[in-house]
Amino acid sequence: TQALEVETMVDWLTAWGEPVPATSLDHSNAGHDMGKAHDAMPGMMSEAEMAELASAPDDEFQDLWLEMMIEHHQGAIEMSRAEQSDGEFALTITLAKSIEAAQREEIDRMQLLLDS
Repeated sequence: TQALEVETMVDWLTAWGEPVPATSLDHSNAGHDMGKAHDAMPGMMSEAEMAELASAPDDEFQDLWLEMMIEHHQGAIEMSRAEQSDGEFALTITLAKSIEAAQREEIDRMQLLLDS
Protein backbone atom coordinates (compact mmCIF):
# COMPACT_ATOMS: atom_id res chain seq x y z
CA THR A 1 0.00 0.00 0.00
CA GLN A 2 2.90 2.38 0.60
CA ALA A 3 3.85 2.30 -3.11
CA LEU A 4 0.22 3.09 -3.96
CA GLU A 5 0.19 5.96 -1.46
CA VAL A 6 3.35 7.43 -2.99
CA GLU A 7 1.96 7.05 -6.51
CA THR A 8 -1.29 8.72 -5.44
CA MET A 9 0.55 11.61 -3.79
CA VAL A 10 2.70 12.10 -6.90
CA ASP A 11 -0.45 12.18 -9.03
CA TRP A 12 -2.01 14.74 -6.69
CA LEU A 13 1.06 16.97 -6.71
CA THR A 14 1.18 16.81 -10.50
CA ALA A 15 -2.53 17.65 -10.80
CA TRP A 16 -2.13 20.57 -8.40
CA GLY A 17 0.85 21.91 -10.34
CA GLU A 18 3.15 21.36 -7.38
CA PRO A 19 6.74 20.11 -7.64
CA VAL A 20 7.29 16.40 -7.01
CA PRO A 21 10.27 15.86 -4.67
CA ALA A 22 12.79 13.42 -6.11
CA THR A 23 12.76 11.49 -2.82
CA SER A 24 9.08 10.65 -3.17
CA LEU A 25 9.97 8.04 -5.77
CA ASP A 26 13.12 6.81 -4.03
CA HIS A 27 12.45 5.45 -0.54
CA SER A 28 16.15 5.14 0.26
CA ASN A 29 16.63 8.88 -0.24
CA ALA A 30 13.56 9.83 1.76
CA GLY A 31 15.49 9.49 5.00
CA HIS A 32 15.67 5.71 5.23
CA ASP A 33 19.33 5.61 4.23
CA MET A 34 20.37 6.87 7.68
CA GLY A 35 21.77 10.06 6.17
CA LYS A 36 21.21 13.61 7.40
CA ALA A 37 17.67 13.76 5.97
CA HIS A 38 16.41 11.25 8.52
CA ASP A 39 17.15 13.60 11.41
CA ALA A 40 14.16 15.76 10.48
CA MET A 41 11.79 12.80 10.34
CA PRO A 42 10.27 11.71 13.65
CA GLY A 43 10.78 8.06 14.49
CA MET A 44 13.79 7.48 12.26
CA MET A 45 16.43 5.25 13.79
CA SER A 46 19.96 6.53 14.19
CA GLU A 47 22.97 4.72 12.81
CA ALA A 48 23.86 3.75 16.39
CA GLU A 49 20.42 2.24 16.96
CA MET A 50 20.61 0.31 13.70
CA ALA A 51 24.06 -0.98 14.69
CA GLU A 52 22.66 -2.02 18.07
CA LEU A 53 19.87 -3.90 16.31
CA ALA A 54 22.29 -5.58 13.90
CA SER A 55 24.47 -6.80 16.75
CA ALA A 56 21.66 -7.81 19.11
CA PRO A 57 21.69 -11.44 20.23
CA ASP A 58 18.90 -13.54 18.77
CA ASP A 59 16.98 -13.64 22.05
CA GLU A 60 16.93 -9.80 22.23
CA PHE A 61 16.52 -8.96 18.55
CA GLN A 62 12.73 -9.31 18.28
CA ASP A 63 11.92 -7.10 21.25
CA LEU A 64 14.44 -4.47 20.21
CA TRP A 65 13.11 -4.49 16.64
CA LEU A 66 9.51 -4.19 17.87
CA GLU A 67 10.43 -1.29 20.18
CA MET A 68 12.17 0.53 17.32
CA MET A 69 9.27 -0.11 14.94
CA ILE A 70 6.79 1.23 17.48
CA GLU A 71 8.89 4.40 17.72
CA HIS A 72 9.04 4.57 13.92
CA HIS A 73 5.26 4.22 13.64
CA GLN A 74 4.78 6.87 16.32
CA GLY A 75 6.84 9.17 14.09
CA ALA A 76 4.46 8.46 11.22
CA ILE A 77 1.53 9.34 13.47
CA GLU A 78 3.23 12.61 14.42
CA MET A 79 3.72 13.51 10.75
CA SER A 80 0.15 12.47 9.94
CA ARG A 81 -1.21 14.70 12.68
CA ALA A 82 0.83 17.61 11.34
CA GLU A 83 -0.72 17.11 7.91
CA GLN A 84 -4.18 16.91 9.45
CA SER A 85 -3.72 20.18 11.30
CA ASP A 86 -1.69 22.10 8.71
CA GLY A 87 -2.54 20.44 5.40
CA GLU A 88 -4.03 22.41 2.53
CA PHE A 89 -5.60 19.63 0.47
CA ALA A 90 -8.55 17.51 1.55
CA LEU A 91 -7.17 14.39 -0.11
CA THR A 92 -3.88 14.52 1.75
CA ILE A 93 -5.65 15.20 5.03
CA THR A 94 -7.87 12.16 4.42
CA LEU A 95 -4.79 10.09 3.59
CA ALA A 96 -3.09 11.32 6.77
CA LYS A 97 -6.09 10.17 8.83
CA SER A 98 -5.90 6.76 7.17
CA ILE A 99 -2.17 6.51 7.82
CA GLU A 100 -2.63 7.45 11.47
CA ALA A 101 -5.30 4.78 11.95
CA ALA A 102 -3.22 2.10 10.22
CA GLN A 103 -0.11 2.96 12.21
CA ARG A 104 -2.08 2.83 15.48
CA GLU A 105 -3.36 -0.66 14.62
CA GLU A 106 0.16 -1.84 13.84
CA ILE A 107 1.49 -0.34 17.09
CA ASP A 108 -1.22 -2.18 19.01
CA ARG A 109 -0.24 -5.49 17.35
CA MET A 110 3.45 -4.93 18.03
CA GLN A 111 2.75 -4.00 21.65
CA LEU A 112 0.80 -7.25 22.07
CA LEU A 113 3.84 -9.16 20.81
CA LEU A 114 6.06 -7.31 23.27
CA ASP A 115 3.67 -7.99 26.14
CA SER A 116 3.37 -11.71 25.43
